[in-house]
Amino acid sequence: METLGSLVNHLRPRPESAEEVEAREARKRAVIEKLAHAIVRRGLAAPAVLLLEVNRPLGFIYSQATHFAHPFLSFFLPPQEVRAAAEVMDDGKAMEALLDRITALSDERERARG
Repeated sequence: METLGSLVNHLRPRPESAEEVEAREARKRAVIEKLAHAIVRRGLAAPAVLLLEVNRPLGFIYSQATHFAHPFLSFFLPPQEVRAAAEVMDDGKAMEALLDRITALSDERERARG
């Protein structure tokens, strides 16, 4: 029979390996790049930046809602992308990277036009 302490040890998250951390960060970068390109291509850079800035404090809540809706969103998007998008919303540095990438791509697009 297991003791209560050994049962609790099963509930503790195991530390991530360096490869797992790098894979997670790579997924985040890919989602950031994909989102930024889609936003700028559609000409929605300014509204997207405004929306992201205004809703930045609610990122954790949005990420939890994304995790909750994961089974439904998986009908439309690959599950890895849904998970990565939720991680981006929860990570302040990733949100900052998304905003920076949108701004950089928008500036590049404007320079190419003008």
